[in-house]
Amino acid sequence: MADDARADYREAFANAGFVGPLPFMAKPQALFFAKHLRLSRQARPAVWHKALGPSDPLIYKLASSPKLVGILQALIGEDLVLWGASVVTRKPGESHHWHCDMESCEPDGGFASVWIGLVNLQKDNGLKFIRGSHAYGVTVQELAAREGIPREGRTDDDVLRLANSQRGDAEIVQPEIGDGEAVVFDGRIWHGSHNDSAGVSRISLLLQYARSDRKIRVPDFRNLEWPFRFIDERPPVVAIAGRSDADANALVPPPGDLPGELRPSLHPIDPGSRCEEGVSFTPVPCFEGRTANAEFMECHYSILMPGASPHPPHRHVEEEILVVMSGCAELVLPASGGATEIVSAPAGAASYYPPYRLHTIRNASAEPVRYAMIKWRSSFVSAVEPLGTVIVRSTWLQEGGPGGPMAMTRLFEGPSAYLGKFHAHVTRIEPGAGYDAHRDGHDVAIFLLQGKIRVRGKEIPAPAVVFLPAGCLHDMKSVGTQTAKYLVWEFHKSARAPAPGLAAVSGDRQTPAKRPENGGRTAAG
Repeated sequence: MADDARADYREAFANAGFVGPLPFMAKPQALFFAKHLRLSRQARPAVWHKALGPSDPLIYKLASSPKLVGILQALIGEDLVLWGASVVTRKPGESHHWHCDMESCEPDGGFASVWIGLVNLQKDNGLKFIRGSHAYGVTVQELAAREGIPREGRTDDDVLRLANSQRGDAEIVQPEIGDGEAVVFDGRIWHGSHNDSAGVSRISLLLQYARSDRKIRVPDFRNLEWPFRFIDERPPVVAIAGRSDADANALVPPPGDLPGELRPSLHPIDPGSRCEEGVSFTPVPCFEGRTANAEFMECHYSILMPGASPHPPHRHVEEEILVVMSGCAELVLPASGGATEIVSAPAGAASYYPPYRLHTIRNASAEPVRYAMIKWRSSFVSAVEPLGTVIVRSTWLQEGGPGGPMAMTRLFEGPSAYLGKFHAHVTRIEPGAGYDAHRDGHDVAIFLLQGKIRVRGKEIPAPAVVFLPAGCLHDMKSVGTQTAKYLVWEFHKSARAPAPGLAAVSGDRQTPAKRPENGGRTAAG
């Protein structure tokens, strides 16, 4: 961050008690995080509701973004901890009455909070502050208690009168915050809000930081009035920057240690495989780890016996591709309003599911189904509208040869939730043909449905999965008697695509998706 910007932020923070609104993320990113916070089922420490930082990798990555950390260091010091991360939802007509945050209202400061608008932020439903009230040395709760004004009875007029008793030029200010924008405020400032919006809930994310020598205590939330009370148990705190003090707080490691880096691999699938007697579903792991383009990626294939389904319709934070490698399955896609779409999926059919898309698969045939899938996630979140659900029909597999030694047919491409570009195409290679060794800057997954290929000196027949991480040298040759036919998935982490973080919405934009020709619902091979 430039020195003049740091100075401007410090001056505003010292004088007014807050900075903003500031651009933090694009609206599609804000919408994604709102959905993630609503639908994710992360394991969370039991101490309190503000423990998303130590338990949710996406929220931790957001909270530790370098631009945000740089601003916070300029405001409260070089050594920082994240002690609170929580979703704040206000229903229509609901108020968050005037207050000072009990955890961070120590008179000598050292606390800062970042309030990020996610969904349905409008002109008059964001935070309100008493400008400069962080410097009063007393909380609004204490002054209200002296006059017998309960929490629910603190009107704007009452609070302004109390503020003027501390400083005669007090005023209420309400920054106009939009979806994806943030305001950074001192932990001692008097603030509140009211959702005046008709029929829509306002959703925001609250990230709370402290200088690492500040002791964090959990309030007794049964008592929201002055004098404050606290419980004995200490909350989990994550170090964000600089040095940390284990004596001051209960330090815990960041969530989700990164898995090992993936290497090139080939995974044959036995076309005659079946589950053991009495077992209807058997998953077989292929690989799991990280790549240059995805912080987590996992692949497995499964055997599904007649009449079986691996699980009820479910959703998860990862993106997913699924390819039916042999047999005939049905894709089950629940929709809003209670309707469910059933898609016939013979060998060669595939699907892409964005995060939190309800889905499952079932075998309605008389023979086993074998399908392979890859799931992935990253802290990158698309700044433009990402791809929706895509179904790839199996017609490409029944079509003839390439009409030449080799041919490729694009299915779709565009930004996905976690990738700057996600691309899919079909390749057909006649026996004896192929391409020379080269390196790609993206990860490549190949789902071989027909024929036999040689990759990196190793031969493998269909059905099979081949994974080639970015940067690995690889060639390809069709070495069987049949035309080799396979689906290719490319995982690109666009260097130009902004990740969430302060000022992330400025600069280069991602390229909009090239949707399947029928508008993004299905793509024919």
